[in-house]
Amino acid sequence: MTAGDPKVLKLERQLNLVSYLLSSRKPVPFSDIRGCVVGYDDDASPDAVEKRFDRDKADLRSIGVNIEYIASDPFGRAGYVIDPRGYFLRETKLEPEDAMLLAVLQRTLGVVDDNLGRNLKSALAKLTIDSQLPEPLRASVGEQHLLTLGRPDNDPGRRHVAMLGEAVGRRRRVSFRYHTVDANRTETRTVRPYGLGLSQGNWYLVGFDETRKPKGAVRQFRLDRVVNKVSVIDKKDDAYDVPDEFDIARFIEQEEFEIGEGTEVEVRIELDDVATWLLARRRRGAGTLEERPDGTGLFRVVIRSEEGLFRWLSEFGQRARIVEPKRLAVAFRERMSATRALYDDVPVSA
Repeated sequence: MTAGDPKVLKLERQLNLVSYLLSSRKPVPFSDIRGCVVGYDDDASPDAVEKRFDRDKADLRSIGVNIEYIASDPFGRAGYVIDPRGYFLRETKLEPEDAMLLAVLQRTLGVVDDNLGRNLKSALAKLTIDSQLPEPLRASVGEQHLLTLGRPDNDPGRRHVAMLGEAVGRRRRVSFRYHTVDANRTETRTVRPYGLGLSQGNWYLVGFDETRKPKGAVRQFRLDRVVNKVSVIDKKDDAYDVPDEFDIARFIEQEEFEIGEGTEVEVRIELDDVATWLLARRRRGAGTLEERPDGTGLFRVVIRSEEGLFRWLSEFGQRARIVEPKRLAVAFRERMSATRALYDDVPVSA
């Protein structure tokens, strides 16, 4: 754009003005703006250019860019200024846990390609650039060993997230007391953490459990079942490597009944038409669903956790029933009957 060209876009003109005022170390008189800023240097009359300048000042002030006139600075100079302290945003300070969650969100949004997704990814990237996230944990996020973001502060498992996230990034073994629901007991576990993830509102740690007999095994642990604190075994010569083939999504996206230490059991479940419709849309891939012409269905699946199956199945209420094995069918009916009995004597509000 050359001097005297009146076809400068309004936004470009205003950006030129802001840039010029911010770069100046002294108040800028209108005569300098008139002669030096592209967009105010055309052949229009001085009165027209001044009105254009006044309109631009008003527009910029409406979005928080305050252009002020100083009658005399300490050196006796007069003109227009923009105070950088009111223009630039203050540096954002994030706690390590918050920085980790933002970094994970920014990473997991990589598949979102709409306008909102692109803008959100850009904002998150800017927030995490100057964050306090330790470098090893940044690397772990980059390798996708951490997935998705957290829950409200009242989550009993979230208090362990920051420490375990640091252990993932630094490749440090951890020890904790863990309550196993199926066995209804609490045991001490020593684990090489591979990654953290969030599934259906619950945080999980996935790692190699050294206490599993006879040679250990990869297991996942729900953090709200971790009792008391997590201890990091911080021995510098005791670091480990995460297997190249490790994929946390394969573990985190499992249904609750697939997670556990019990013997594998094949289960057949009859579903009415509503439950079949719901399962067809929410199923993550476990088992096979046979949809019949009348809308009902038969779900076949291999489970490792009976307790997890009962919790998952109870969401369907009387719309689903276990057919095989008979032992589980009886146990589930008893569970549902006991649950309904809890509310038999509860008065119904009008």
